[in-house]
Amino acid sequence: MKAIITGMNGAVAPNIASYFSKSGIDVVAFDRTKIDINDENAIARFLTDEKPDYFLHLATGPAEWAQTNARLCFEFGIRFLFTSTVSVFSEHGSGPYTIESKPDAEDDYGKYKRDCESRVVNSNPDALIARLGWQIGHSAGSNNMFDFLERTMAEKGFIEASDKWYPSCSYMEDTAKSIFDLVTSFPSGLYLLNSNQRSTFYQIVTAINTKLNLWKVLPGASPSRDDRMFDDRVGILAIEEKLGI
Repeated sequence: MKAIITGMNGAVAPNIASYFSKSGIDVVAFDRTKIDINDENAIARFLTDEKPDYFLHLATGPAEWAQTNARLCFEFGIRFLFTSTVSVFSEHGSGPYTIESKPDAEDDYGKYKRDCESRVVNSNPDALIARLGWQIGHSAGSNNMFDFLERTMAEKGFIEASDKWYPSCSYMEDTAKSIFDLVTSFPSGLYLLNSNQRSTFYQIVTAINTKLNLWKVLPGASPSRDDRMFDDRVGILAIEEKLGI
């Protein structure tokens, strides 16, 4: 079995690739320096040469690229998964969100992800879409919650974490397992991946810091909203269990 994964220079894709490799699936990175994402024929040749069973599109890039990948995978009979985000919902609203909740984000990133979702679904009726929350790593240096906390502490000397905000979030390794389960076992459709069952950002950051004792964490009041996504079909590990909250 083989999987092609885009976004291997990002934060999430390498963790997913590692999980797939450990599960006995060969992983091939989509290298944009070698394959022109604007050349449909080049992408088709790449798929023909590699003959993957799965294609995971995690990279940012033109929405047209996601659309082309989704359509070609449908034509080639390749299982296709696109990772979206809780950011398809407006920061001016509040959840919790389910698969029935209507995306309403109007900021550039939210609109971009909404556009990608629409293009993928319209191009590939067999596609999977996984909306992710804020990813949590174990070190700084990439775009994840831990990196944000480290940078905030370095810049301000403290971290003000809202006790009025319920973020969607998951540890990267738990996201990787859920993505593997989705693409190998679940039917096509939209799925929501979030580990936060009941905790505020302040509670989460405090729990992480209790284990590491790295930061000065203070309670804050902004933002004040509920960004949690719930999908009972996805068995992702609860962050409360992970952190002992």
